[in-house]
Amino acid sequence: MKFRLYFCFLLVASFTVSGRAQDVVPAKRTFTNPIAVGQDPCVVRDGDRYLWTQSDNFEISMHVSDSLSELGEKHLIWRPPADTAYSLEIWAPELIKIRDKWYIYFAASDGNNINHRTYVLAAKTADPLGEYELHGPLYTGDEFATQSNNFWAIDMSVLEHHDDLFALFSGWTTIDSDVQNLYIVPLASPTQTNGNRVMISKSDDYLWERVDEKLGTRGLNEGPQIIQHGDRTFVTYSCSASWLPSYKLGLLELVGDEPMNPASWKKFPEPVFQSTESTYGVGHGSFTKSLDGSSWWHTYHAKDRREPGWARSIFVQPMTWNADGTPNFGKPAKRGEKIFFP
Repeated sequence: MKFRLYFCFLLVASFTVSGRAQDVVPAKRTFTNPIAVGQDPCVVRDGDRYLWTQSDNFEISMHVSDSLSELGEKHLIWRPPADTAYSLEIWAPELIKIRDKWYIYFAASDGNNINHRTYVLAAKTADPLGEYELHGPLYTGDEFATQSNNFWAIDMSVLEHHDDLFALFSGWTTIDSDVQNLYIVPLASPTQTNGNRVMISKSDDYLWERVDEKLGTRGLNEGPQIIQHGDRTFVTYSCSASWLPSYKLGLLELVGDEPMNPASWKKFPEPVFQSTESTYGVGHGSFTKSLDGSSWWHTYHAKDRREPGWARSIFVQPMTWNADGTPNFGKPAKRGEKIFFP
């Protein structure tokens, strides 16, 4: 299904008796959600444009747009070779600029989900649309010294704290478990970990984090997204189940000075962004500013149908900050609801 995007421009003029315009006030542009079919949106502001990364048929593409209301022109970034450990099930590519160089973190497998590991594409030049070099899989297990028993890992993002780098990701508790918690691991460089993982969010602390929000079901935390404002660092995460309407966002905050210490992380007791009757299965948030830097925007995906499944579309809406310094995501936009640009 294709979505057409309509922009509305209105000129309001006041006229003199002779009919000449004295002043002209341009109206704000509008768009409606969803803006595209897709999932796991990642959008980064790069100067006077936005860069969107997506996984398309097990390839990684980048879209370039001057607006958050459309993905824009598509560019193929990377196509994996056939018959490797990373040829299939390429999930959630995350574009991150680290110390003036571009990286794309993604999960991939050989077609068997239990073999999902995290890989990194490092840009060979300063051009994010240029060539990339593959690194990985990154070690995300509990035996770094021997590099044995590397664990399932997806949805990696990178935190820079006091000039040190850390990777946050969703991982299984054991080599063959499907209970997903959030972990952190130190980085020696953007393409290499430097120690054992540490759990910072147990996925069943609250009932609303569990699959279908029911006792007896497993917990599920994934999609950690870093959002920094002032001197505070927050991490949103998706939880419950991506294939169900109960998918939602929870929130962590780094309240200590040692990211590798679980006690440095505070989990908020209530979800911060969750389904409504009209927009449901919301998750995998991504955050950026308007091109003029005046406003914050939240991109996420929502389910197209209430039945279990992964048919999803991408939504965009503004977000604000509460008086206490915490993010305010509001409620998910309704399908067809007009959103105004600043």
